[in-house]
Amino acid sequence: MSPDRERRGPARSPRQAPDMDLQCPATAVLVGDAVSPPSWLARLPVAGRFECRGHEALVALVNATADLYRGETFVVAAPSPDIEEALRSQGMAAVAPLVIEVDSEGWRCVPPP
Repeated sequence: MSPDRERRGPARSPRQAPDMDLQCPATAVLVGDAVSPPSWLARLPVAGRFECRGHEALVALVNATADLYRGETFVVAAPSPDIEEALRSQGMAAVAPLVIEVDSEGWRCVPPP
């Protein structure tokens, strides 16, 4: 190995980027538990449905479930105030129903289908 190679470290494939999230995000649909689900929900292939109470429990459920449902969609029904507080804790100002993507970089709103 050349001395120049030793200083630079191992060669990196041109397609390999450092600190890249190679997993697909999970898609979470957050809906209020006291209202009917939105009509657009029927257009999504839903892999799981959950209910939750409390904004901290909601954040924990979404994060844990996103790890299990990468590349898939799941629905969480919760009281609307809990959803709004959970979203605020993630730096988002939005109201249910809404669609979010969850990956290693956090939560982000995406348009419903």
